[in-house]
Amino acid sequence: WRQRASHGTRTTVSTMADREYDIVLFGVTGFTGKLACEHLLSKAYPIKWAVCARSEAKARSVLTSIATRLGISEDALPPVLVADLQPPMPPLLLQQRLAARGDNDVLAAEETKLAAEENKLREVVRKTTVVITAAGPFEKYGKELVRICAEEGTHYADTTGESDFFRNTIDLHDATAQRTGAKIVSHCGNDCIPWDLAVLAAHELALAKRGPGSVISAASTFTELPAGVGASGGTLSTAIYQLGKNRGAGAKPSFDPLLKLPDGSKSKQTTKVKSPKSDVWYEEFQLNGGPWIMAPVMGNCVRRSCALLGYAGEGGEFEYAEAQLRDPSWSRWVADASYNALIGAAIYVQPLRALLPSPGEGPTREDMEAGFLKLHLRATGAGADGKAFKVKGLMTFDEDTGYLCTGRMLAESGMELLEAAKKGGEKIGGVLTPATAMGTSLLRRMERELPMKWEVEIVD
Repeated sequence: WRQRASHGTRTTVSTMADREYDIVLFGVTGFTGKLACEHLLSKAYPIKWAVCARSEAKARSVLTSIATRLGISEDALPPVLVADLQPPMPPLLLQQRLAARGDNDVLAAEETKLAAEENKLREVVRKTTVVITAAGPFEKYGKELVRICAEEGTHYADTTGESDFFRNTIDLHDATAQRTGAKIVSHCGNDCIPWDLAVLAAHELALAKRGPGSVISAASTFTELPAGVGASGGTLSTAIYQLGKNRGAGAKPSFDPLLKLPDGSKSKQTTKVKSPKSDVWYEEFQLNGGPWIMAPVMGNCVRRSCALLGYAGEGGEFEYAEAQLRDPSWSRWVADASYNALIGAAIYVQPLRALLPSPGEGPTREDMEAGFLKLHLRATGAGADGKAFKVKGLMTFDEDTGYLCTGRMLAESGMELLEAAKKGGEKIGGVLTPATAMGTSLLRRMERELPMKWEVEIVD
């Protein structure tokens, strides 16, 4: 993508020195948003930042509880801005319903109300250089925010694991973001920073060690997580929303938006995702490996990065696979299957949702601090001379990545975008992935600021 950037719209992004805030965090009353806020407060970076919520009182209560936990003065807390991420009703639907009833006066009043709500949100976005948000489900709460960020040239990072939202954002806002210089970056948490950056790092190592023209033709990632990893109420709400929605409505684009280049054309660099559909025994790890709920999301993120960066070379085909490694015990299978069955049943039987965590709730602090992630990378490629090589990598986190480190990764993504913006100069906006927006600079930042390590080597 960097080599093809001349095909897109280049724009000079100002240092945004006139903006009141460096970062504004949305979703602070949610489980992951609280953790992102806590991370920024504990780091005490020399930045001007704020949080934004629909309820000022609820946000202040959350901030006070975080201050108590960290043992810091309430004077150190960020200001609270107020705006609503979700209009009472989509404007077009509202217009259609009221017009059909002939309620022109009500229609005018509701349109005025909607415009006022959008203006409040737009004013917040205009005040900051970077927006970071953990307020999901993003298809429900993120559409207006990401649109306004693209229009106002405000950099944006979110924690979504919703591929439909990401595709829709590319389709609708990539050209706008290129024009304004906004970097719109989805998947800035456990979905999908570790996986996306691991593949990128293998590609960059190949170029560094085997020279220009080297390619990565295939990469596989193998995920190790603790048994019985819990989910937050927000994650479960997103899962229920996604699994229960109607996917048949709306016009289909002419090609997958994940493959869209800056000039609007389809990338010739395709990615074939070959993740296992059932458990397979992996001799190297002495564990079973198979499908899990986030594997398709990781595959879609890598597909977008490959389309822009061209891991397999001009016109080449790249193969990617992701598998979760697990102990092949019967008890582990029963526990996982029972939990997944409860989530599936909750889609159709609403009273069952009372058995699941509510939004804002999630795993205990003790469980998160005892968590971990081991991400194994195996890749194959060839140098410009045609000589084949293999890449072997290992990324480790010494605490939970689903929530605790997702909050940290979101906050550090915001810092990475902020530092790049402050450097000024020529920037390329668009709807991007962590790999294409921030590259291995984010990987190095994570090694400095998070309990995370990354090792990678070429194996002949």
